[in-house]
Amino acid sequence: MPIPFNMNRLKDTEIHYPQRFSNMLTKNYGLLFYNEGNKASQESNHAVILDLIEVESSLRDIEFFYKSKGIHPCLYPSLNPKELELLTPALEHHNFVLKLKQSEFFLHDHESNLRESQDLKIERVRQLDIDIMETIAIDYGGDWTIKVVERHLTHPSYHFLGGYYQGELATMASVSIFAGYSRVDDVFTREKFRGKGFAGAMMHHLINYHRNISQNYLYLQSDLPSAVKIYEKAGFSRLPKDFQIWVAYKEHN
Repeated sequence: MPIPFNMNRLKDTEIHYPQRFSNMLTKNYGLLFYNEGNKASQESNHAVILDLIEVESSLRDIEFFYKSKGIHPCLYPSLNPKELELLTPALEHHNFVLKLKQSEFFLHDHESNLRESQDLKIERVRQLDIDIMETIAIDYGGDWTIKVVERHLTHPSYHFLGGYYQGELATMASVSIFAGYSRVDDVFTREKFRGKGFAGAMMHHLINYHRNISQNYLYLQSDLPSAVKIYEKAGFSRLPKDFQIWVAYKEHN
């Protein structure tokens, strides 16, 4: 039987997720994620402040750490209530740009109403080929995203799925397995293959794929209304939250 669902454990999984594709340094005030081989990726290079005492000192240390590595300082949320009330004055004092996000968390908790496609061949990808790299670089996220996926692929608990139509990559998605919780990511369908039901077919397949390898809770994060409709049809329900999703960063000179 799976462990009882616990929102704090999901938060902890989400916070530590970048450790799969970056290095992590633990400080007395929080966590520093960094990847000097992928400096353009905020997801790979950011701090999380867990202790909101002495925030000014923490921010000074964060700025020094990332600047010493030639990386623009960036912060992600700790997903705790009211943290922005305490952080915002200090972030403004240190000239960080603060961007709020509309992302919501979704948990898979009921059966999918979608179905697989007979025209779509889905398989696990263990190494990126030219077709996938071009799709990621041009259509999905950029060169820095390729580096995230490449490093992620070295971890056995990262499952990248490619959906092929007539031998050509049409859609993709991934699931990362943690202790008790699994995170869905990299969900994308190439523009010329949209409208064929491939995104829904991929999500339906991913859910069954995950069920065969893990009893974990399956969750994802999204801020795209069109994607949310598919996720809800796939059996995901919106989770109530008492926190704000945001990113704070220093502008490039």
